[in-house]
Amino acid sequence: MAAEIPFRIFEDTCDYGEILEFQENLRNDVIAKKSNGCVLFLEHKPVYTSGLRGKEEDFIKPVGDIPVYNIRRGGELTFHGPGQLVIYPVIDFRNYGFNSIKEFVLFFADSIKSVLASFCGVKNLEWHDEKAGLWVEERKIAFTGMHFKKFVPIHGFSLNISNDLSYFSRIVPCGIPNCRITSVKEETGRIFRVRDVAEKIADEINGRGK
Repeated sequence: MAAEIPFRIFEDTCDYGEILEFQENLRNDVIAKKSNGCVLFLEHKPVYTSGLRGKEEDFIKPVGDIPVYNIRRGGELTFHGPGQLVIYPVIDFRNYGFNSIKEFVLFFADSIKSVLASFCGVKNLEWHDEKAGLWVEERKIAFTGMHFKKFVPIHGFSLNISNDLSYFSRIVPCGIPNCRITSVKEETGRIFRVRDVAEKIADEINGRGK
């Protein structure tokens, strides 16, 4: 990696619309070379987001007053909420030694996988490109979906740590029928602070995780 990747960890749960606008503005600044950008680590207030392949029929139960955003990213329908770590790497990946989108995505996927295994104790983790995420056997624990413009993405990764998984039962997660969703808490019986996991992943992406 050519240089250390800057990052920012948010203290409070964040409104999705506000963070989406923040990402878009930050990306514009990175493209205009006004900013180096950074990787954002945060938790969202409850929200459903639907990607470019999302379908109305993927809502199988009413979602009540939880907002729904139709956004330009890969993938289908998912949920974000407290207890879930969201990672938005809004940087020009060429500046950090990556030669392709795939290399960039897999680097972050491997970093997440490493921290889940070594710090959280989650076993049997495998990344599946075709299913856009990290799986524990047949259970999905982490998700990805991005939108790239001039080598700079918005959106990113989400990782279930201790969030309420019942929200996923109202949708067809990621467009996969009967998709089983899990979390660090479900797999290990332990509750980790989201910030602690964020700090470990930040260390991992900058080579300090060993």
